[in-house]
Amino acid sequence: MTPERVAGLVARWVRLYTRGLPAAIAQRRIDEIDADLYDHVAHERAHGTSDWRIAAGIGSRMLRGLAADASWRGRQAKAATDHPLPPEKAMRNHKTAYRSGVGVAIATALFLLWLMGAVGVIGVEGDRADLMYFGVLAVGVVGAVIARFRPSGMARALLATASAQALVAVIALIAGKHQAPNASVAEIVGLNGIFVALFVGSAWLFRRAARRQPPANAGPRA
Repeated sequence: MTPERVAGLVARWVRLYTRGLPAAIAQRRIDEIDADLYDHVAHERAHGTSDWRIAAGIGSRMLRGLAADASWRGRQAKAATDHPLPPEKAMRNHKTAYRSGVGVAIATALFLLWLMGAVGVIGVEGDRADLMYFGVLAVGVVGAVIARFRPSGMARALLATASAQALVAVIALIAGKHQAPNASVAEIVGLNGIFVALFVGSAWLFRRAARRQPPANAGPRA
C-alpha cells in the first residue's frame, strides 16, 4: 500500500463529503487537502520515512479527522441552506446520497477482495486469517437484506460492517499476526482503519439519504 494510494483514498473521501456543497467551497476544501497530503508525503520522504509508515500515518490521520470532517460538512451545509428544499430537489439529493453510499460500499468491498487476493491484508498472501474478511462482507450483505435496502437500515448495516472490520484487526493483533516478518501493529491497524473509515463514510451517506428523503405524500409544488 503506497502513500499515493492511501492519499487517493483520502482524496476520494473528501470528494464524497463535500458533494452537494457550493462548488467553490467544495473545491477549496479539496485543494487544501490535496496540497496537505502532497506536502506531508514529500516531508516524510525527505526525512527517510518508509513508504509503508507514511501510508499508515495518512490512514491514521484520516481516521482521527472523521469527526472533524463531519462537523465541517454540517457547518457548511447549514450555512448554504437557509430554507427547506422543495420536494423535487430533496428527492434528487436523496437519490444522489443513496447512490453514492452504494457506490462507496461496493467499491470498498471490491477493493478489500482484490487486496486479499493480490498481497493479503493480514500477514502475507494466502494467510488463512484473511478469510475473516468474508465474514465482514457477509455482515454488510445480510444487514442490507434485513434493512430491505432502505437508507436508514443501510446506514446501520454499514456501521455494523465497519465494526466487524475493526474486530478483525483486534483478533489479528490478539493472535499475534503483527509479529510476522512483513507485518506490524501500525500496518494492521492502519490498513484496517482505512476500510473502517470507508465503510463509515458509506454509512454516513446512507444516513444523509435518509434525512433528505421527502415524505411519501410530498409532491411537486404548484
